[in-house]
Amino acid sequence: MAKVQQGRQKDWCRHLTAAATASLLLGSAQAQFFTPSFQNYQSFAQRSVGYVAATIKPEFTAQAVRQALKPPAIPVKYKYALSRTDFAFKGRPTQQKNCAAMVTKPSDQQQMAQVCLQLFNAAQTIPELRKNNLAAGLTLLISLSLQVQTGAELTSTEIDALQRGLNDVLVDTGVMQGKPGDIQAMYETSVMTGALIIGIAQNGADDGNADLTNTAKTLAAIVLKGMKLN
Repeated sequence: MAKVQQGRQKDWCRHLTAAATASLLLGSAQAQFFTPSFQNYQSFAQRSVGYVAATIKPEFTAQAVRQALKPPAIPVKYKYALSRTDFAFKGRPTQQKNCAAMVTKPSDQQQMAQVCLQLFNAAQTIPELRKNNLAAGLTLLISLSLQVQTGAELTSTEIDALQRGLNDVLVDTGVMQGKPGDIQAMYETSVMTGALIIGIAQNGADDGNADLTNTAKTLAAIVLKGMKLN
């Protein structure tokens, strides 16, 4: 049973990569739509990570990541069930408006908002991802940023350990006692940002577009720096 769970846990990274790529559908014209706004991409990533990191205490997040990637000799005993970071999703997503602000031209922002919403909706359909769970959203953002920066996927064991570690951090630091709207906004932001990074990276790799590849790596580096991971 454990092996089946690990396999499912690993698959959501691959599924999200495929879903993000399909949602972006970057041809040469669309690639040009993205790359001129690079500085805005950086600003968006910095705002997104800053918003999340200010709430979840990045020093504890960094500890959870280190623990997942280099587990101690004595196995970690996690304290809380993953259900402790579930939340009830209310209404419709709203953070695609902030995601769209990365585009320089106001006339392009509607298209960008649609892309960000498509990415979020694609992630929400992945069976292996625990949707509407803040620990899962943060795990997605951090693991995909690490994948883009290093070129290597996290293993199923690492992903599971990261999610369990972040789950404990979110409960212990009182984040889940915050306003429901803030928790939902953090989840949406984490999922949209992670999906966007992996989508840009995959399109860059598929098309041999160095500009897109470098954009994805820079955005991933911003995420990891904001979480005290580099």
